[in-house]
Amino acid sequence: MIIDILNSDIDPAGRNIRRAIDMLIEEHGKDAFPLFDGNEVTFHTTDERIVNTDRSVLNPNADLIIVVSRHSSVNPVPVLTVHPPGNFGDAQLGGNSKELGLTSPAWMKAVLCNHAKFVPEGYRVSYEITHHGPTDFPAPTFFVEVGSTEKEWNDEKAYTAAAKSVLYAKPEAETIPIIGFGGTHYAVRQSVIGQETKGALGHMMHTRDVGSVKADMVSQMVEKSGGAVAAHVDRKALSKAEINHITCILDELGIPEITEGDLIKLNQMSYAAWEKYSAYAAEIGNGLKLFPHGNITDGTPAAIFLPEDFFSAAFGRDDTPLLSFLDEMGGVFHVTGEGGKLMPIFLTDAENCRSVSVELIALSVQQITRTQDCVVDDDIITITRRQFDAKLARTLGIPSGPLFGRLSRGETVTLPDGRTITPDEVMMVTQTSIRIPGLEN
Repeated sequence: MIIDILNSDIDPAGRNIRRAIDMLIEEHGKDAFPLFDGNEVTFHTTDERIVNTDRSVLNPNADLIIVVSRHSSVNPVPVLTVHPPGNFGDAQLGGNSKELGLTSPAWMKAVLCNHAKFVPEGYRVSYEITHHGPTDFPAPTFFVEVGSTEKEWNDEKAYTAAAKSVLYAKPEAETIPIIGFGGTHYAVRQSVIGQETKGALGHMMHTRDVGSVKADMVSQMVEKSGGAVAAHVDRKALSKAEINHITCILDELGIPEITEGDLIKLNQMSYAAWEKYSAYAAEIGNGLKLFPHGNITDGTPAAIFLPEDFFSAAFGRDDTPLLSFLDEMGGVFHVTGEGGKLMPIFLTDAENCRSVSVELIALSVQQITRTQDCVVDDDIITITRRQFDAKLARTLGIPSGPLFGRLSRGETVTLPDGRTITPDEVMMVTQTSIRIPGLEN
């Protein structure tokens, strides 16, 4: 691809970043930097403000445009940023009103992650929400900036770090292009997502704009973010009314919402696999949440259903052995329902379904036999439970108090009248037989 790097000669930060790029190339050669791996890189400088720059100064054949520039703020902080161009409202700093520029989530993510690698001490790293022009550049565009005052613009450590972020940029093998809603100018949650998950943010909207955004603007965000596949909504940064407003629009447009937790889970699988398993879970029941263990392959989803009483007997008191076992086995999801309750449902690849089922049954039986009195006969497990019966104890004339406690602990006691009472005399015995298809194997 052809990558065009643009700076303004009247922008000190942009001028310094460009100079640092030239010096690093001269010192190490182009082959030292991933940016040149399979790409043709061209450079252009304008003598006016970037926000007012006409597309005529660019390489007309560019597939990607990286603008290196300064970041200014009324609340200045030392920062390295990356952001897409665009105006959600009236154009106050270049571009057209209510128009977004084309951008590249994967390349922005690559630069953001490099910022985190090269950032000098005392600087923060951040996406910025979509803001300012130009909005009509013919290829995906984003800004790489040093902020927020003249001191930082001329800080060699800062502008050299920004130069390295560009030169070492190489998109990950798989990223998930998404759009974002909510938060402040420095998109805090989105910045975490970009650095810690496969999520790659394109256009991002400040909280102040979410409550009034229209469906056509959301569609534009998706289209000009490289065809984003989902939206992240920072619900903690929005009111209930704002959440309802944006989720209704997303539903109307058929754009799925994806949470930060979902994106963390996606570190273990492809987005295609996540879509498959999520859709399959929705067919099973509403509100089910999936939690992957190990790497999940992009195969045909299948479900394993354990009898609820069998599952409860095995893991109702302690699910730690189950979760540890799933982590070790891998390739499987556990499922929770309302209130985060662990469900006796497991999803895995259809090819592995039988073997996973056998392993889960074996583990469950192991847990039951370890903690309870049971007998396995063919495909039926019979669990015998003994429980202290306070009502029966009272009918035998046993006074409540310490004697109750000793009997419930399995101790034989002597009553004040000289009678000896064994634990078996005050135990209620129940038996539960559960048929488990496949247990016989």
